[in-house]
Amino acid sequence: MTHHALELPALASNSPLGFLAALGIIQLTTPILDQPARLSWRGPDAPAVLHTHQPLTHQNLADLLHTQLPDDPAKEPLPLVPGILSLPRTGPSDALRMPIDTALHHLRSHAQAEREHNTPTAHWFAALVNQLSITPTEKNPGKARHPHGKQPALYTSSTPLFGRGGQMTLANNWIKAAEECRKDPTHLHAALTAWRRVDGYAGANLDHHSTGDAHMVSQGKPTQQGVPGATWLALHGFATFRLTGDSAYAQTTSWDRTTPNGALTWPIWQPPLTTTSITTLLEHPLVRTPSADPAKLHNLGVTAIYTAPRTRLPQADGPLQLSYRAYP
Repeated sequence: MTHHALELPALASNSPLGFLAALGIIQLTTPILDQPARLSWRGPDAPAVLHTHQPLTHQNLADLLHTQLPDDPAKEPLPLVPGILSLPRTGPSDALRMPIDTALHHLRSHAQAEREHNTPTAHWFAALVNQLSITPTEKNPGKARHPHGKQPALYTSSTPLFGRGGQMTLANNWIKAAEECRKDPTHLHAALTAWRRVDGYAGANLDHHSTGDAHMVSQGKPTQQGVPGATWLALHGFATFRLTGDSAYAQTTSWDRTTPNGALTWPIWQPPLTTTSITTLLEHPLVRTPSADPAKLHNLGVTAIYTAPRTRLPQADGPLQLSYRAYP
C-alpha cells in the first residue's frame, strides 16, 4: 500500500510545544482520514513527519484541521467530544476538578456512549480528569464537608500538562486558541510551516518563548506572544497521555515529578507510529530510565529523549522551559 510523507518544518522534535502539536494532529485527523495517520521524526532537533495513505500538502492538512475547529468556542470548545470542556464549574476554579462521585457518574455515561456509538468521549474524559488522584476542594478544605459525613469533599485533579495560574483554566485556554484560529485561519498553516507569534495572546504555558520579555519584542515592553495554531493543536495532544495515580499521588504519562515543578519528558522515534503505538512508547519503562541501554532504546526506534521542566511564577505555574536532550 502506498504511503505519503509530509514533513512539518515548524514542529521540531526538541520543542515541547512542537512535540505536543504533532500529537494533536494525529488525534484530530484520526476521525476524518480513511486510514489513521502515523507520526515519525527526521531525527534529533529535526521536524515531525506525518505519514498518510493519501497525499497531502501543508494547505490540505491545514484545511482538514480547520474543519475540526468549534463553530462557537465559548459554548463548546471541544466539539470532537462535546460535554467535557463545557461542563459548569462545581466549586473549584476549574470545572475539570469535580467531586469524585460526579466524575465517576460522567465516566460511566461517557463509557456507555463510547461502547454504543464508538465515540472517544470516555478516552478524552479520562485524559483530562484524573479520578485516581483526589484531594479536598481548593478553597477552605477544612470546611468542605461531605453531605453525609464529616470528611472533606474530595475532588478530582486534572492533567499537569496544562500549567495553571490565576483565573486560567484548561477550557478558557482552549477557547482562546480556537477563537484566534477562527479569526485568522492562516494560523493553522503557520503552525505546520513557520510559527507566527501574536502579541497579547498568552498561549497555554506550553512554550517558554510566549512570555515575551521586553528585549524580545519591538515595543520594548513585556507582552505575551503565543502561537495560537500550534497551541490549539498541542492541547488536542493531551489525549495521548494517560492519567493514573493511587488516590494520594497523581501520575501522568511522560510527566516527571522528580523536579520541583514537574517536567515533560518525551522520546522521538524513527518508525512511523499510530496514536495507540505512541502512547505505548511513551509509557515504556526504558524511556523514563536514567542511563538506559542505548541498544535497547535503538531497538524501540528511539533516537533521542528530551526534558522540559515547568517554571514557577508567583502563586502560579509558569511555562515549560526550553528542553534539554537527556539522550543521547
